[in-house]
Amino acid sequence: VHVSVSDDLARALDAGVDDVAHMVTDVVPDDLIQRMVATGTYWVPTLELWHGVGSGLAEHVEDNLRRFVQAGGKVALGTDYDGAPNVRFDLGMPVHEMEWMEAAGMTRMQVIQAATQGAAHVCRLDDQLGTLQAGKVADVLVIDGDPLADLHALTHVRFVVHAGIVLREP
Repeated sequence: VHVSVSDDLARALDAGVDDVAHMVTDVVPDDLIQRMVATGTYWVPTLELWHGVGSGLAEHVEDNLRRFVQAGGKVALGTDYDGAPNVRFDLGMPVHEMEWMEAAGMTRMQVIQAATQGAAHVCRLDDQLGTLQAGKVADVLVIDGDPLADLHALTHVRFVVHAGIVLREP
């Protein structure tokens, strides 16, 4: 479900949603955060959207994400690509989204897990994607650098393996 205010988030949780797109722009009450954590509801923050539309919303949504993660909430990386007029979104690797997730208190490993495991779960593909496990599609991004030291290393692609086939070689 897409929400932008806490009242809509409460109604969505009452309806039993599995995941929420967009951080809400007002302060999320602690009880709603606890409900999301208790039910395993994922949040796709789309911080890039809120940074793009401005009006001071970014600070509020980052604080909501920080509180959600600190409470043990589950996050999936996603963007609202082309979802707002006159907002430039990252093409390809959403590095800005990842940077803002980190700025909101997520560790680099949590950001990477949100981009892989969390995103696969929200897309209902976690039985096929999101983790390196026997029986899953062998999609691997081989990069120069250590993304745990610098998330920008994810943009330095050496090659990609998709379903066991090398798609790009150095």
